[in-house]
Amino acid sequence: MYPMTRYVIVALLIFVPGACIYAQQRTADAAIEEIRAAFKEINSKNLTKEHYTYTGDGCAEDGVVDYFLDKQQIVKIKESGSMGDGSWATEYYYRNGDLIFIYETQIGGPAIGKVEKSEYRVYVKDGRVIRFMQNQQIIPADNKAAEMTSTAIKILKARTTKNFAAALCGD
Repeated sequence: MYPMTRYVIVALLIFVPGACIYAQQRTADAAIEEIRAAFKEINSKNLTKEHYTYTGDGCAEDGVVDYFLDKQQIVKIKESGSMGDGSWATEYYYRNGDLIFIYETQIGGPAIGKVEKSEYRVYVKDGRVIRFMQNQQIIPADNKAAEMTSTAIKILKARTTKNFAAALCGD
C-alpha cells in the first residue's frame, strides 16, 4: 500500500498545479470576454462627448483628449497627439469608474526611413492587468503596462482640473 500512496502523491503533485493554472486561465479568459463585450457595448452607444486640446512641453504637440460619457459617467477616453516624427492614439475604457481596457497605437520613425507601427492592448480586472499584448502577441505585463494603467487613472481625474499635460506628460 505504501508504494501506491507514493504514486497517488506524485500524481497529485503533477495534476493539481496544472489544474490550478488551467482554472486561472479559464477565469482570465472569461474576464477578457466580459471586457470585450463591454468594449463593444460602449462603442455601440450614442455617448456624450467632451472635447479638449492640450500641449505638453517636450511631450506632445497638438494633443487632444475626448471624454465619452454615458449618463454623466465616463466610459471611454480617447487621447491622441504627436511629437516629432511620431504620433499616438490611446483609448481607455471604464466600467463603473474602474479601468477595464486600454488600446494604444503608436506610429513613427525617422524622417527618412521605415515607419513603424505598434499596438498595445491592456486588459484589466479589479485593478490588475490580466493580459498585456504588443501587436498580436501576449507578453508579460511590464513597466509599459504599469505606466499605461497609471496614466489611465490620471487622465480620468484630469477631467476636473483640465490639466491634461500634467496627467499625460508629467508636467
